[in-house]
Amino acid sequence: MDKLPNRPADSLLINPGKSSRLQEMRQRAATANQPAPAPAQPSFQAKDENMSPELALARQLIDQRLSEILASLPVGKQRRLFKIRFGMEPAQIKDLAIKKIFVLLEINHPQLNNLSASMKRIADLNYNGRQPN
Repeated sequence: MDKLPNRPADSLLINPGKSSRLQEMRQRAATANQPAPAPAQPSFQAKDENMSPELALARQLIDQRLSEILASLPVGKQRRLFKIRFGMEPAQIKDLAIKKIFVLLEINHPQLNNLSASMKRIADLNYNGRQPN
């Protein structure tokens, strides 16, 4: 039987520093494995000072959960797969009542689950603080 020559396990047939094709492939693989950067969360208090803190918290939780879900999906097919999974576009979810959004996106937060009077007041509003259609 022929024995293979002994060589270190980490040695390569081609020096990676001398092959431009291997270097391009390595760079593409490195950028493909990195998750898409999440959009920065805007400060809701700065935009609308009349917004209740409960509604601002609900909006922040909804945006955070939507960005988590979209980041877990492949980059080119995020909206399509989201629509298949939830039955609507991410923008259409914001037209639902907050309590329906929380159930649909499986958001649990102790401050929003206590059903206080202020929470009951915003539970029937949509993402923008209006009555849902």
